[in-house]
Amino acid sequence: MSEDGPATQLKQIIVNAFKRKPEPSASTSSSYQQKSSLQNAFRLGFQSAVAGAVAASLRNALRGRNAGFIGPIGLFAAVGATFGATESIVANMRRADDEVNAASGACAAGFLLGISAGSLPVAIGTCTAMSGAAYMWKYTDGKLPPRTARTPQTEKEKSFFKPTAVVEAIKRE
Repeated sequence: MSEDGPATQLKQIIVNAFKRKPEPSASTSSSYQQKSSLQNAFRLGFQSAVAGAVAASLRNALRGRNAGFIGPIGLFAAVGATFGATESIVANMRRADDEVNAASGACAAGFLLGISAGSLPVAIGTCTAMSGAAYMWKYTDGKLPPRTARTPQTEKEKSFFKPTAVVEAIKRE
């Protein structure tokens, strides 16, 4: 049997991605400080548990009957702790604080959400969606695309958008 099957190639790609050190850039400093995985896990787990309590209260208030508090609180806390722990473990392994860490943590958290729903396709889908969103969030530093200054309209563009009589009357005043 050949050793160069698709599974072996995929494994090698993943191993190489974790071994490769990112190029120093403006977002990564040359001296990396270790992150405490447990501290990150507990901090994000607690914050997520609070969000889970709010979600459970809203769910119970809107349903009109008590559906329980423990389920959403536990799930939110587990997802937050998984994200925090995975993100810091990957960052410590790679000695870099960049987008890959956030994407890895989000993928693990999304996979946990999908498994809690009882479906492997949902787990893979939420892993993909959450890791893509986290990667882009970290890549853009949590900002929407920057707004550029509007360029002045050319004469041709002005002819397409002729002002109405109301706009003309306001301009005259």
